[in-house]
Amino acid sequence: MKVITCQSLDDVRTNIDRIDQELIRLISERSNFVDKAAQFKKTESEVEAPKRVEQVITKVRGLAQKENLNPDIAESIYRAMITAFIQQEKSKLKELEDE
Repeated sequence: MKVITCQSLDDVRTNIDRIDQELIRLISERSNFVDKAAQFKKTESEVEAPKRVEQVITKVRGLAQKENLNPDIAESIYRAMITAFIQQEKSKLKELEDE
């Protein structure tokens, strides 16, 4: 974990903005893989994959603990992200069916 000393609220905000930029880049990269995953699935139930969702949540909670992040926060963020990506993947699946 990178520790940066902040002398002011502006310093804190600058660092949060830097982190947000990197998070968005990584979420965009993840989004591209979600689109690729749709190419290998045939049904909406394959997209929803509740067992896989729970595997990811379990993994993320463990990673959060290792990084000193409240696992409930990580789970909440990931559940929202997974829900959004499932919708994206369903849309992509529909596009592929219509081709």
